Amino acid sequence: MKRLVIWTMLVACLAMIFSPLQAAAKSNVKVMVDGHVVELDVPATIKEGRTLVPVRGVFELLGLDVAWNQQQRTAEITGDDNLVKLTLGNQTAVVNGQTAQLDVPVSMVDNRLLIPLRFVAEQFEYGVDWNQASRTVHVTSAPGVVVQDVEEFLKAALEADLNSYSADMKLWQVMNVDGEEFVMDMEMKMDVVMDPIGFYQYMAMTMEELGGESIVSEAYLTEEGYYVSEMGQWIKYDDDMVEEILQLSQMQMDPMYQYELLLDYAENVSVIENKDTYVMSFSITGSGFNELLNELLGGMDLGIPEEELEMIGLLFENFDISISTTFDKETLFPLSQQMTSELEVSIEGETMHLTQKVDGTYSNFNEIEKITIPQEVIDSAISFDDYIGQWDLEEEVYDEAS
Repeated sequence: MKRLVIWTMLVACLAMIFSPLQAAAKSNVKVMVDGHVVELDVPATIKEGRTLVPVRGVFELLGLDVAWNQQQRTAEITGDDNLVKLTLGNQTAVVNGQTAQLDVPVSMVDNRLLIPLRFVAEQFEYGVDWNQASRTVHVTSAPGVVVQDVEEFLKAALEADLNSYSADMKLWQVMNVDGEEFVMDMEMKMDVVMDPIGFYQYMAMTMEELGGESIVSEAYLTEEGYYVSEMGQWIKYDDDMVEEILQLSQMQMDPMYQYELLLDYAENVSVIENKDTYVMSFSITGSGFNELLNELLGGMDLGIPEEELEMIGLLFENFDISISTTFDKETLFPLSQQMTSELEVSIEGETMHLTQKVDGTYSNFNEIEKITIPQEVIDSAISFDDYIGQWDLEEEVYDEAS
């Protein structure tokens, strides 16, 4: 049981590895608008080197009006003083009354009209950039510029004078275990200080399988200890476990250490410069995340046999995560984040598929001086061993009753 808890905490810490440099779904072609992945009812596709997208979704997010004339089989896209008309099957468009040639014809898939993304976006002076490595189209509401020296940007961002911040996260998770689906919604709020290191975390989790009621938990981590509330009871984790968690946290909050990790294990890193922001996106696959995990855990005395640590790494063999973060252009502080990840693992004949989507915002930059654990939390907490002992006692009572 103790080892299981350690594993859980390690995974939780690793999920924060790039915070606040963290958020995109696994698909053939991805479309991002101002740093956010667009969920399309019909997937974007590549035809003759041109990206085609459903007429609704992308352009409405950009503030354009989209109308469909069923009789003429024509879509009309309006914004400011511009009007673009595209007709099903045609390889020409009408822009403000003038005919324009398209590289590929307008088509229909699953009763959805697919139109050339770049052509329409550029008529309204939106920035469009294609990342071949990640097969991602980046669309910006103002013409964006691709940052060529990504390493220099990363170094500057990771050296920004950020010591504390607040984070508000909304998480949606679907877990499918051998055909049985579990859906969870979670709200998380955090206050984080990097020196002296510490954080406070509030989480409210809702699952339909649990009657739709929210399960609330809180946690404090400082050099004084790690305290977690479970079902209204505060638990103080063992000091040796806290030392290892603090060691991991200190590594992940060291800017240059983060910089080296990002360059070593991230893929498809790209940065788009806009008027007031930068948008950085990158991905980490199962093999890359496994290597990152092994480096972080290497040399840490967790009291877990080496073969069991290897099992932890195997969980991430089919792990795929893409992250997009929007930074303030002046301070290089993170403003928002979006992440979608997919994980599939088979254990003892059962296969679990996990999909997560996270939307987050950051605030209160450098306004939090120190995380303090309330005295009532310290006074009311029981030890981790006593907490585990309660579980063992309940299991014994259950076995005897059976």
